[in-house]
Amino acid sequence: MTAPAEVPRGLSAGELAAAVAELQPLVGARVLEAIGLTNHDDLLLVLQQEGGHKHFLHVAPGGPRARVTLTARRFGKDARRRGTATDLLARELADAELRWIAASDGERRCQFGFATPAGDRRLVVELFGSRGLWCLCDSEGKALVLSREVVTAVRRLRPGDAYAPPPAAGAPPPEPPPRFAAPVLAAIDAHFGELDQTADLRADVDALRRAAQRALGKLGHKVEGLARQLADTDRAAQLRSTADLMLAYAHTVRRGADRMTVPDVDGGGSSTIELDPSKPVMPQAQALYEKARRLEDGRAIAERRLQEAQAQAAALHEVLRQLPADGAEVPAAALAEWRGALEGLGAIPKATASRPRAATKAKAPPPGENFRRFVSIEGYQILVGRNNEQNDRLTMRVANGNDLWLHVGGGRPGSHVVIRLPKNKTASLETLLDAGTLAVHFSKARGEHRIEVVYTHKKHVRKPKGLPAGAVVPSQTRSLTVHLDPGRLRRLLDSGGDDADG
Repeated sequence: MTAPAEVPRGLSAGELAAAVAELQPLVGARVLEAIGLTNHDDLLLVLQQEGGHKHFLHVAPGGPRARVTLTARRFGKDARRRGTATDLLARELADAELRWIAASDGERRCQFGFATPAGDRRLVVELFGSRGLWCLCDSEGKALVLSREVVTAVRRLRPGDAYAPPPAAGAPPPEPPPRFAAPVLAAIDAHFGELDQTADLRADVDALRRAAQRALGKLGHKVEGLARQLADTDRAAQLRSTADLMLAYAHTVRRGADRMTVPDVDGGGSSTIELDPSKPVMPQAQALYEKARRLEDGRAIAERRLQEAQAQAAALHEVLRQLPADGAEVPAAALAEWRGALEGLGAIPKATASRPRAATKAKAPPPGENFRRFVSIEGYQILVGRNNEQNDRLTMRVANGNDLWLHVGGGRPGSHVVIRLPKNKTASLETLLDAGTLAVHFSKARGEHRIEVVYTHKKHVRKPKGLPAGAVVPSQTRSLTVHLDPGRLRRLLDSGGDDADG
């Protein structure tokens, strides 16, 4: 009988104490960087000891990933999170010296003491709860910055509040047996690194599954439309027959008649054909012949497109069949194959990260048009005005009628944002969310977690005389809700040039 799989869990109090004991040699190191990671509320502290050796301290608060350990993993720019909290933490700990590390007896909580140019600082890490917590306190114990604010029936902790742990809720649960033999830090990093990798792979598979399902939904609508188009082509023979009868009996129709009666083809009766009284019968018959010809010409195209759509749907179903079910092991080697298949089928954008940005020299913008420039996930250019005069120039002079125009909603001040679209192209929801994220970031709503953004085609944006710079009147607007997504924002800011964060 197979033993049940161990339920993932974070470090226990005893395991945390063992990790803190092994971290003691880091005392005296200086903080080179304090980095927020896009994965949950994780922190990465880059420490350097005298002599030049660097250490990477990974803090993952809360949930089954909760740990404090040194890590061998290296995080790229796409894994780094920018935001008010992490930026403030980085400023507070810049060039700080690690003075002490302590674990609280019998608790899944530890603290790091730092000496900074602004005074002593204390980083408290709580590993309990579904999300855990990290909190940087000043020398008086007041919270300067937190991974999240806490407002519950038993605890309140916001910036400016004195830090205090949550009140005890009865006797602590029994301590589970330790899982890691000394030296524990490498074992902890290996154990949780594998769990993170598995979780990341499953998240990637889930994203691919959702993309394939969305593409299948779109293909379903396309197949239905093509089926209706093919049904219309079946009318070609009927249109030709009607045109034949109109020509054969045109001599019986008086000028200006709005209908004509002709015998049925089988000779069993008669039927009425509606006419345009302003036109002679012959050009009306010729118009039916032309319509029949167009339907017949389009039939081959519609049949080909229907076959292509059906083949694409079958290929998507095959990829979905291959994707592992929830909880199943995800083979990392197959992930690239599935992603490549979905890219080839148009279900997800093709990756462009392999092309170095420095490989192509960007053209210098024309004078007066140094807008902020970014690239959406689909590769479309997104332009953002820097001030009211630029907003006017971007919207009223540079943007084309088919381009999409966006602005933060609620009457709040903000930059004009324009998605440059090729002729007859539309923007996907992901591109709209990219542009909406930039509209929020470059507005007075920056940092808020849920904001409405309005958008419309530029051709529906007017600027009546007398309006001040930057003020316009959009019409036929629609709206989308933009949720704060640090990863999306970081990708967009990285796609821009210098001063993209401005």
